[in-house]
Amino acid sequence: MKERRNNEMNTMKAAIWYGGKDVRVEDVPDPQLGPDDVLVRVKAVGICGSDLHAYEGISKRRVPPLIMGHEMAGEIAETGKDVQMVHKKDRVIVFPLFSCGECESCRSGNENICRDVRFMGLHVPGGFAEYVAVPARKCYEIPPGVTFEEASLTEPLAVAVHVVNGSPIRVNDTVLIVGAGAVGSMITQVARLRTSGWIIVTDILNSRLEQAITLGADIAVNSREKDPVQEVLQLTNGKGVDVSIEVVGLQSTVQLALASVKKGGTMVAVGLLEKNMEIDMMKLVSSELKLHGSYIYNDNDFRSSISLIADRKVNLQPYLTHIFPLMEAQKGFEEMATNKENVLKVILKP
Repeated sequence: MKERRNNEMNTMKAAIWYGGKDVRVEDVPDPQLGPDDVLVRVKAVGICGSDLHAYEGISKRRVPPLIMGHEMAGEIAETGKDVQMVHKKDRVIVFPLFSCGECESCRSGNENICRDVRFMGLHVPGGFAEYVAVPARKCYEIPPGVTFEEASLTEPLAVAVHVVNGSPIRVNDTVLIVGAGAVGSMITQVARLRTSGWIIVTDILNSRLEQAITLGADIAVNSREKDPVQEVLQLTNGKGVDVSIEVVGLQSTVQLALASVKKGGTMVAVGLLEKNMEIDMMKLVSSELKLHGSYIYNDNDFRSSISLIADRKVNLQPYLTHIFPLMEAQKGFEEMATNKENVLKVILKP
């Protein structure tokens, strides 16, 4: 590793998204360290589905030019003058969520819904770069035996943990998961640890449905070939599932998830592709359904995710199949966009 910050002209490589499908690797100034910050040499960073949605023009939440990336693990290269809790060469996972620490949500441990929440790779520069500067308190130790690539999966797994932790899933409940991408398949794995009941997964890609079965699902339904609601009702003797979890974010998939829930059941909304949509309010009210939103994760979810990885409670191999150097970030995005049958996750290595 070259010595950093010998002068104010030090630069690093970063993959900058300029809008659309335009990602360029360029030289940018090194991050500036505050007294309580650390400089993390990024060793592995995942391309999230939300990053891909920006690249494809499906989501408008990100504003170019931007260094995206929030699923990152690396090694501490430098520490601020007041940092004592971590040291150079420590292997760490970055918690990419910044909150005010003072509002009611933060004080109750729900920093993910802080009134002033900011997210790396969305509101501030992220991890598609050689280095990131973060507060030392946002760094979590990588457990022994866990690789940087595996550690980078802590963040999306924490999303899945937060979904399941926030749902009422009990030991014998039947669960429907709408969407079998990276987060949906991780939710399948975490839900499998919670319930011995049926887990039903629906998607439009057979390869992802086959993968879902290997990761703990009992039934897989291709929604282009069969009506998922009818399949659910048939499998549950007309009752519906106890909990449905929607991970896509389209009106059609939200309606599917809502229509599949039993009277008095719960639908958890995770997907974020459409801001406004219509739902069946008659069913929601007359069946006394519970509609629950799930957003990012909190500190406890993140720590639980690290423990699941360290204890090998989840299968990470399906997410480690496509690894690219940072210099080929554009290629990584294209692979993820055009090869969805075979790619759950792309990891970049600066």
